[in-house]
Amino acid sequence: MIISFVNQKGGVGKTTSAINIAASLKRRNYEVKFIDADPQGSASHWQAVESNNAFEVVHHPEPISQNEIEEFSQNCDFLVIDAPPAIGDITKSILAVTDLSIVPLSPSSLDIWSCKGTLDMIDEAQVDNPDLDVKLLINRKIPGTRVGREARDSLSIFDMDLLDTELCQRVAYIDAMTSGVSVMQYAPSSKAAGEIESLCDELTVEQAEEAEEEPVTSEPYAYSEPHDVYGDKPSW
Repeated sequence: MIISFVNQKGGVGKTTSAINIAASLKRRNYEVKFIDADPQGSASHWQAVESNNAFEVVHHPEPISQNEIEEFSQNCDFLVIDAPPAIGDITKSILAVTDLSIVPLSPSSLDIWSCKGTLDMIDEAQVDNPDLDVKLLINRKIPGTRVGREARDSLSIFDMDLLDTELCQRVAYIDAMTSGVSVMQYAPSSKAAGEIESLCDELTVEQAEEAEEEPVTSEPYAYSEPHDVYGDKPSW
């Protein structure tokens, strides 16, 4: 299954959510490969911080062909693609080969307004890729605020499915990215880790239903305390 994270606007948590979903899938014993299609290479820099080898990250900041996708997809259950924050040939080529495109956006008026260009591009991609499924992901929601509470209603203006799981703005996401690890490794008992696991549950259940098979369940954590970011680390 090919999952892409797409939004023309930067700063919506696209790379953070993509990396953590890939890490959560890997924890469930899926074979995962990550394509960093953003010329900025944020995911590649994340991997380099601690030489994180949880899953393979390929920096491919150029349009992806069908032949390349077939090559990347070999021997892998999930191909996760982090698209650049722009409307251009790279993103369009990604949408042409994607099974599920996730559009992360915060519940702010600015993000909602700017999302229209991304959704228009997706509509165009679905002409040539009618099997392309699209879901909106509420990301960077601030708990306890009116804007946060009204997020789902605000996004109802778009005629697109909205994922049940919501990712909030939490320090654990930032600290984990800075440390070059997933939030499940950095703070396994945190609310942030729970959000990612919930989102991964949602995605894998849907994928399993389509494949008419049971999803792979997550293995229990082998540790209960946040790890020492300066000490030895497990691979995910």
